[in-house]
Amino acid sequence: MNGQVKVSVIIPVYQVENYLERAVDSVLEQTLSDLEIILVDDGSEDASGRICDDYKREYPDRIKVIHKQNDGLGMARNTGVKASCGEYIAFLDSDDTVEPDMYETMYEKAVAGDEDIVMCDVQILYVAENKTSVSVCYPTKEIDISDYIANGNNITYSVNKLYRRRIWEENRYEKMLFEDIALIPAIMTKYPRIGYVQKAFYHYYRRPNTISTSFVGAMVDIKRAFQAFIDNSNPAYRQEVIYCTAKQLYWNMTQSRVLFQADFIDLLKENKKDFLLNTYIEKDKKIKKILDFIDKPVIPERLICVCLSGEIPDAHKEALGANFPNAELVEIRSVSDLPQDLPDAVRTALTQNRLEFVEEYFALRLLCEKGGIVLQRDMCAMLCLKKLRLYPAFFGFADDQSLVSGCYGALPQHYLIQALLATYEAENIYNKAFLPFAERLRDFLMLHFGLKANGRRQMLKKEIPVFLPNVLAYDMQDGENCCKKAESMALEGYEIVSDSVLKMWSDKLLENWNLYKQERNKKPDGGKKTAPRPDLSTTALAEQELERRVREVVDTYEQSTCWKLTKPIRALARLFGK
Repeated sequence: MNGQVKVSVIIPVYQVENYLERAVDSVLEQTLSDLEIILVDDGSEDASGRICDDYKREYPDRIKVIHKQNDGLGMARNTGVKASCGEYIAFLDSDDTVEPDMYETMYEKAVAGDEDIVMCDVQILYVAENKTSVSVCYPTKEIDISDYIANGNNITYSVNKLYRRRIWEENRYEKMLFEDIALIPAIMTKYPRIGYVQKAFYHYYRRPNTISTSFVGAMVDIKRAFQAFIDNSNPAYRQEVIYCTAKQLYWNMTQSRVLFQADFIDLLKENKKDFLLNTYIEKDKKIKKILDFIDKPVIPERLICVCLSGEIPDAHKEALGANFPNAELVEIRSVSDLPQDLPDAVRTALTQNRLEFVEEYFALRLLCEKGGIVLQRDMCAMLCLKKLRLYPAFFGFADDQSLVSGCYGALPQHYLIQALLATYEAENIYNKAFLPFAERLRDFLMLHFGLKANGRRQMLKKEIPVFLPNVLAYDMQDGENCCKKAESMALEGYEIVSDSVLKMWSDKLLENWNLYKQERNKKPDGGKKTAPRPDLSTTALAEQELERRVREVVDTYEQSTCWKLTKPIRALARLFGK
């Protein structure tokens, strides 16, 4: 196709062989004939690239195909824009579809009103739930831009809009997740000639296990995206932009992405003045609740790794890169990086090459100065570790007696860390015998905070949690793990654990099972007045709930690591028992 066309439809393509034809066909069926389709294959490894080429061969005058290395959705859209020749630009996600008259109707609206942007409503199809809903952009045909930014819907969507070409000569997507949030709402504030067609032309298929519905470390980009929206919007709409951001923050902090709550609190703090002085937020009782978080201290996203006696394992580095891509990494790997003012015990340990003792001291010192999370070389930081940033300090058990020294965290200058650091200056057995930090920590918490060395979760002085081994030491396959030991010999789905941990978890599961059986087998006391006979429907519901809980306990036990590890022993026991 030569020369300019009315509309260029850009479709980024990545690993969508099962949906791509449906998307492309919906554009080929458009009533607007003066239209081009640009398929940008973003390094797909499935059949998507071949499908693109097949369409190019069949429709050489209507379809362009670009193959490129994988670089993300936004970069693929930028590539498509460069190759386009449309008077107006549209984007379609490769697993969605559009109504046949979408682009003709929206183009006519744009030309008639000399609009920069024309938008439409969105039909959302929840694939797993087999249901649909319509997300309406605005209650009236005419758009009040201030009110739309503050109260409208679909403002972050790239795909339900038709854009004048000039917009994409002046703007481009950044390489990040949530590139739509970073760019599209800001564009809406800078090009206020906006038309609106009140019809759900765009069909958005919401499927489970996509990047928008799964949790990965790179999702922290959402904080960066919100900040870009704030920074790049037209200052004339600052109040509306902050309120729009506040509404999205509220939903993400309380419902959608609670795991990233500490990152959102950082964003609130960085824009504290704007949020506190916003008149829209002041009048909205629900959204105003986010201001309760604005002064909440959170542990800095800083990971402290002191490793003087060996290399940090690749598994450790890979976990950091995947789960904390934007975190500050404080890595100390040389004795020359240590300060001169070391306590006598630490200096002696250094001369005797007791490097583990020195590492533990200096990690504690850095934690006191900077705040963050300490990780020893054998610990992999998992994504769930993010939620522990909401505590002023945290620790965890390694088994029913010992504490973990491989992962713990605190706010900068936290009084507990200051007190622990001071113990390195004193004359005590821990320094004379160069005892491990875990022993010093356990005894300190027992003496000053009433810690009970029993392997169970405890909240010390109502603010400092000490977690179970499955949280900060071992992965018990229960979804709670925040940090795990970087062992390489364990089979997929299994974990290498100590005898004490295996016994502790077996005892715990057995105790839960026995408590449940005792509760179920309780009989009414004949000497007391008989309670009124319950309604049969209520009894039935209670029995169902009881059975559900039985099944839950059994499933937990059978899926636990200790149950899997002892399977060969139980098989031998049955054999010899016969």
